[in-house]
Formats: sequence, structure tokens, C-alpha cells
Amino acid sequence: MKSIALIVVVISVVNIGCQALGNSQSQADLISQESNVEYNGKYHYHYELSDGSKATQDGVLKTVDAQHDGESIHGKYSFVGEDGKTYVVSYTADENGFQAVGDHLPTPPPTPEWIARSLEYQRLHPYHPPEQKH
Repeated sequence: MKSIALIVVVISVVNIGCQALGNSQSQADLISQESNVEYNGKYHYHYELSDGSKATQDGVLKTVDAQHDGESIHGKYSFVGEDGKTYVVSYTADENGFQAVGDHLPTPPPTPEWIARSLEYQRLHPYHPPEQKH
């Protein structure tokens, strides 16, 4: 089951990289490729294509808690956009979900000061419901 999940992740990342290219070149040549899967579930792969796109990913099996095992994946892919710029996305996928980081990815606006003060007040003064008398 875990090897199926690994295959799905690898195919998904390759598919995302190919879709992100979106340029007029319909096919790119493989420049380099490496792949290593160990008996304990640890793996590494890397590839580079002639159109400038690259991907690298490392993963390990880990114990999330006493009742759950999972995977921890770290990776990065890059591609050259139609504007000629190279776009890079680094990501982590684990029990906390998929978290991507890239200079071109949107980020939330800063938290307004009055909201930050309100959140800090709530943290310091948590609500305690009154005890009901029986």
C-alpha cells in the first residue's frame, strides 16, 4: 500500500511539473535521472530535462504516533515559464499536510495590528464557562 502511495506521489509531482511548463516545446529530452528506494521505505529521486525543468524528492516512513505510521516527504521542482523566468517550488508533505513555498506563490496579507492584539488578549485570557450548580 505504501509503495502505491509512493508511486502516486511521484507521478503527481512529475505531472504537476509537466503541466506547469505550458510552453510551446511539446517534448523535452531527459538529461539525468536517478532513483533509489530502500527496503525501509526511504527513497530519493531526481530528474532533469532539456527544457530546464528539474525535480528532486526525498521521503522516509515514520511513526506519527503510537497508532499511526506515515511518510515525511521533502522535495523541490523548478521549471522555466513562458516569460523565461525559472520558477522554483519547495515542499514538505507529512502529517501536517502539503506545504509549498515559492517566491511566485501567493501569500496571505499581514495580520492587522488590532487583530493581533485581540488574538494575544484571547490567548492570555481564555474563556472559562461558569460552573453550573446542580
